[in-house]
Amino acid sequence: MSFYELLIFLHIAAAIIWLGAGFLLSFLVLGAERAGDPEKMGAYHRDAGWLAPRLFIPASLSTLIFGILLVIDGSWSLGELWILIALAGWAISSVLGLFYFKPEGERIGALMEQHGPGHGEVEGRVRRLNIVDRIQVTILFLVVADMVIKPTGDDGGVLVGGIVILGAAAALGLATNRRRPAPSPAP
Repeated sequence: MSFYELLIFLHIAAAIIWLGAGFLLSFLVLGAERAGDPEKMGAYHRDAGWLAPRLFIPASLSTLIFGILLVIDGSWSLGELWILIALAGWAISSVLGLFYFKPEGERIGALMEQHGPGHGEVEGRVRRLNIVDRIQVTILFLVVADMVIKPTGDDGGVLVGGIVILGAAAALGLATNRRRPAPSPAP
């Protein structure tokens, strides 16, 4: 096994852990959401807060570091479109994690402790967080597709397709949120 092959393995393994864990968590939350179980949803979001520094952040950073090492060791350039798209997806996910998911998860946790999982504000915040999380998971899947396809500026159809998929995920999340009844008022 060459050093480059080792880097590819480590890069892909870290990405699988990162995306797989995020997808599983989204899937569990979706099941709790469909079952109308705010307690389970709240528990999953608490688990995500615990997992963030132990799983999500290390896997995310490992994916980035091994990817950059692949570029340095391989015949790639950081200026290639597919690498820029992957870096943008990583950056969006990281910014969302640090500046939205972490503080919003903490707010939800505090509100749940104070009012319980069925409180109107908790339900509304959890619903919005779930939508943003599904969009983030879609972005991560699109980054994986980007890494496989390696589009260039000549691949307009692929690039437009990715944008359409991302837009559809956002529209579906917003439409789903509008169809749900408004959160019940606080007692």
